[in-house]
Formats: sequence, structure tokens, C-alpha cells
Amino acid sequence: MQGSPRVGPPEAHVLETEIDDEISLYNVQDESVIVLNITASDVWRLCDGEQTLDEIVGMISRAYGVREDQIREEVSVTVEQFIDAGFLPSPQ
Repeated sequence: MQGSPRVGPPEAHVLETEIDDEISLYNVQDESVIVLNITASDVWRLCDGEQTLDEIVGMISRAYGVREDQIREEVSVTVEQFIDAGFLPSPQ
């Protein structure tokens, strides 16, 4: 959707490690860690500052073969959790 803010890129204080298609994120500011499952890892990879939330939802829905309305809430909540945990900046 044009005009929507782009999601990401990750904050500079976030370190990322990938093992077997799952990503672990470490916030060096507060020393918090989250381990993402494969689906959340896929969402994270798309939060690079190049896509809007709507575009991310579209890409995930196509990749998983589900309708956008079936996955939108889950993707939105996942992105909100990344923002709340300090791994992504708040959209401008």
C-alpha cells in the first residue's frame, strides 16, 4: 500500500544469529534475547525497511499458501512484538 510506513530496518543494537532456518535476536542495550520460530523468522527477514506491513503480509501469505486475511493479524502481532522488544524502530 503506498503511503504506509516501511517496517524496519532492525535497530543497530540488535545482533542476529541463524541456526537451522530459525533466528535468535539479541538486544545489546537490555541484554534481551528472543528465539524466533520459522514463521517469525520469515517475517523478521522481511522487516528490512524495504516493505510495508501490507507487503509483508502479502509475501508471507503467498509463501505459506494462505489468504492474507487469515495471516494478517498474526503477522501484525509479530511485527508489534519486534517493535515493543526494541528490535525494530516504531514506524514513522
